[in-house]
Amino acid sequence: MLARVAADFYWMGRYIERTEHTARLLRHQLTQLPDHTAVDLARSWQVVYQALGQSPPGIPEENPDELETYFMVDAYTLTGVLVEEQSNSGSMLSCWSRARENARQVRPHLPLSVWVCLNQGRLWMQKIDFAQEWSDAPLSLVSQAHDRLRLIAGVVESEMARDDGWRFLELGRFLERLQNQASLLEAWKESSVSRDDLLRVCAAYEVYCRRHSMEIHEQEVLNLLVRNPELPYSLRFAVGRIDQALTGIDPSGARYPLAAPHRMALRLMAAVEVAAMEEITKDARALHGLIQSAYIEELVT
Repeated sequence: MLARVAADFYWMGRYIERTEHTARLLRHQLTQLPDHTAVDLARSWQVVYQALGQSPPGIPEENPDELETYFMVDAYTLTGVLVEEQSNSGSMLSCWSRARENARQVRPHLPLSVWVCLNQGRLWMQKIDFAQEWSDAPLSLVSQAHDRLRLIAGVVESEMARDDGWRFLELGRFLERLQNQASLLEAWKESSVSRDDLLRVCAAYEVYCRRHSMEIHEQEVLNLLVRNPELPYSLRFAVGRIDQALTGIDPSGARYPLAAPHRMALRLMAAVEVAAMEEITKDARALHGLIQSAYIEELVT
């Protein structure tokens, strides 16, 4: 596989996952608007923006009266920056557009259904009148976007051959998920936002209640979201899928002596077991660089 083809699949996976992550956070945040105090909303907005690595546009000091007024007016602005702001490289529209451009570059390698699903979703989002959608139902837009992104993932899962194109897409997708989830957990740990909200964002609330109890304990929440190998949004699950993709791409690199990306994946597995969040974030970035140099900046054989 040519390096440019591998790069397009890899970045397509990353951008699709990044868009879905933003939609997931916003969907949960917007469900809270009617029922939470302005102070609670301020804290959760800060977590959302911190988890996405962005700066919120001017949240005032935690004066309840000022915050109430601010969020009645500016929840629209806070959401719009993350949804439709084209000058924001991390907005859903920007990331979806980049994923679509990567897909266009590898169009001959993609099943028609994958291309159609991704392209139609991007065209739908581009045509959205955000102000009108917000006035009708603030939650509807991000919920529809999230559903469309899950549809793309489902079509990829059911239609794509398990070749190197699929492996690079999976590699990008789960490395992005690993970094996003590590940032989310770090942001939540530093805040006073409810831990059951974190479980709901990560689609893990019911799993937690079945395995533990209805009473939420922070350490048990972190153990579940970091180490559980069966939970799709756990760090352990993402590292496992990264390792599988790397093994498929470079089987010889998975044997001794391990190739550099495989060594870093093994190191990430160890960091996850001891829940070393700073190490996980740092090693995930390092793994991205190793993947670029080993498999993307040269021809992949």
